[in-house]
Amino acid sequence: MRISFFSGLEDGKFTLTGECPHCRVKAAFMPVTTSWHDERPLHDRWVAAMRCVSCSEFILGIIGFVKQADDSRTLEYLEHYPLGKPSQMTTGDIPEHILDDFNEALRCRSVEAYNATTEMCRRSLQASCEEQGADPSMNIDSQIDWMAAQGRITPFLREVAHTIRLAGNRGAHPPRKITEGEADAVISFTKEYFHAVYVSKAMLKRFDFSRSAAKKKP
Repeated sequence: MRISFFSGLEDGKFTLTGECPHCRVKAAFMPVTTSWHDERPLHDRWVAAMRCVSCSEFILGIIGFVKQADDSRTLEYLEHYPLGKPSQMTTGDIPEHILDDFNEALRCRSVEAYNATTEMCRRSLQASCEEQGADPSMNIDSQIDWMAAQGRITPFLREVAHTIRLAGNRGAHPPRKITEGEADAVISFTKEYFHAVYVSKAMLKRFDFSRSAAKKKP
């Protein structure tokens, strides 16, 4: 969530932009009440009820001037309520312990913990490599290459997997931070990988239209 407009100290009117906790769409939030001013030692806060321009549902938005180390104050978005429920993947085709790691990545994304998002995507990928037979004593780089050499993943999926691995490494080590767009991309890559390795294969078994499959039917 970000501040897109602030009228000034006199009335403290403000608007926000970000992902709506109700409709999950990136939208603007317009005030529907006057701002309530809460003066505190470390920061002044303005609080207002706001309405999403996409779905017309309401949130409580909070912004404030936050005191910095040099005694200056900067206007910042502080928080909003409700936070919304993080999206979670539900499928019986992906092993439970792998899905748990990936859903933790989605929960990290829901609170804008972008570094942690990519780290958990990397963890779920490594769990998948080991579930598919890769030696746990190998590092994830070697596990991915082993998967490709064994024909368990295609050259394209090998590239996808290494991208997830590198993003997770960057998220785990300073100073470079993962951005929102990068975190969303890594989530998409991980979904693509799991869909190919687990979901599509399971669907092919369920929907077999070959003649041999037809003969097996009673």
